[in-house]
Amino acid sequence: MKKLYCVIGNPIAHSLSPAMHTALLEKNQLDASYVPFLLEEETFADAMLGLKTLGISGFNITSPFKEKILPFLDAIDVEAKACGAVNTVVVRDGKWTGYNTDGAGYLEGLQTVKPVTHTDQILILGAGGASKAIFHALANRTDANITIANRTVEKAINMVAGTTHAAISLQEAETNLANYTIIIQTTSAGLTKENPELPISLQNLAPGTIASDIIYNPAKTAFLEEAETHGAIIQNGLPMFVNQAAIAFQLWTGLDADRELMKQIVLKQVGGTEC
Repeated sequence: MKKLYCVIGNPIAHSLSPAMHTALLEKNQLDASYVPFLLEEETFADAMLGLKTLGISGFNITSPFKEKILPFLDAIDVEAKACGAVNTVVVRDGKWTGYNTDGAGYLEGLQTVKPVTHTDQILILGAGGASKAIFHALANRTDANITIANRTVEKAINMVAGTTHAAISLQEAETNLANYTIIIQTTSAGLTKENPELPISLQNLAPGTIASDIIYNPAKTAFLEEAETHGAIIQNGLPMFVNQAAIAFQLWTGLDADRELMKQIVLKQVGGTEC
């Protein structure tokens, strides 16, 4: 029987997940398809029943449903539970298990620039859903020291509660910027070239610092452009986007995903570059 995979969200037309996963399914000659489903928040429960009725084999979740999916799961992975959000559901024997592959996908990409060690001082800008996933992956899989800086400091404090990691204001992050070896930009600042704002001033950035932005379109955000002028090593969000999808594919099928194929599909669609 042909398997069905999908991505759910609102909006969803912009998603590049169908192009990537369709290419992977075809390359591996799997009798399956992957489609986007636009869902409305007010009919979300009915839609989940519909997915069960369809006999869905697995699916991805994007905004605004990464938290709304939680009550419909039969089980949830430890890391997904820790960050309170799910972006991938695996179906086994009719049971739905939720995972969050964003953090692991991000870390996998970061480690291609430099292995993360106990000597690293990492600053994460922002305390939203992506930030939570990245924080928990770094906290659980590395020995680095992590600091969260956010406009609303209370949100950052809540993220690090129960850990040895720190929460500070954006102003304090600016002042002490030279102390960090890796800076991760997770806010929506600079998402478009028309709005090239920076979450903080990078005036105190030390040369050789790794500056990472989880946005991949545009390929080089205002944050990355500014960081580069201060001698930073920059990386955009393309590796995270590709890796999180590759991990989801592996969870569903047990097969390795061709990351290079996936990357080229994204670059072709957005007309961007890897940096």
